[in-house]
Amino acid sequence: MHSAKIFLPLIVLIAIGSAVLPGCTRMGGLRARMAANELAHQVPIVGDPITVGRLNAIIIDNPNGKVKVYAKPSHEEAHISFRVDKESRLRWRAARMGFDFDPTGEYFTAVHTNTGELSTLTISPTDLDIEGYRPPIDLTVYIPQCDGLEIRNAGGKVIIVGVTGVINVESGTTIREGGNIEIRTASSHTETIHATTNNGHVTLVTGPGSTGTFELIAPRGKTSFNSRYGIVDNSMPSKGHWTGIWNNGTNEIRLNAQDGDASVMVIENPVMYSTGKSQ
Repeated sequence: MHSAKIFLPLIVLIAIGSAVLPGCTRMGGLRARMAANELAHQVPIVGDPITVGRLNAIIIDNPNGKVKVYAKPSHEEAHISFRVDKESRLRWRAARMGFDFDPTGEYFTAVHTNTGELSTLTISPTDLDIEGYRPPIDLTVYIPQCDGLEIRNAGGKVIIVGVTGVINVESGTTIREGGNIEIRTASSHTETIHATTNNGHVTLVTGPGSTGTFELIAPRGKTSFNSRYGIVDNSMPSKGHWTGIWNNGTNEIRLNAQDGDASVMVIENPVMYSTGKSQ
């Protein structure tokens, strides 16, 4: 009787273990597939690694898709990923039409050049398409530090977080609409910012230590400058247009929303804030 009581739990444990092992195997296979899928959706950077402590500028051209740039010291190296919009639907349609659809192709190139004091990361589209069609493709860039940024895109929003230096953004072309632009600077930004979209809102969220000579343009929307910090001089509001000098700044900040609102918000921690307009 006693021996039966001793061996019965062992039999139960063995039975449970044999039932769990296949599940563990399946989970391991799923993780491996997920890791491979993530790797296939990366854009390799040609050139030296972009690491913490180096001055970096970025130039991005995405003819059809969203662009997101996050500059944070917690990112030890630069990392670029992409995602084909509505990828599952495109797979299904391609299968029905009888051609191959590869969502992990080389849709972009990324080249890092270093001229000494400042290095530049240039992200450019290739001519890769699917049966003559290039789908919307979203780009996301993580970088330890960004000291200047130029973006040209269409067909989606632009989000910029933690970037310093001169910022130039143009969203939309004569053949394709742009999207919302949201820029969240650090607590102090004293460089030029130009941001224009032909379809959507342009929003700048910046900190109390920033300065600027502002021009907000929104011919079909509203302009607003909201701040409890600093001093605004020479404020000149009119319908769809606002100009003013904030904190005696000489750096030009021009936000142009041709079919949306142009607004500025000054808060203590702009990097952590989300307006919701860019969603």
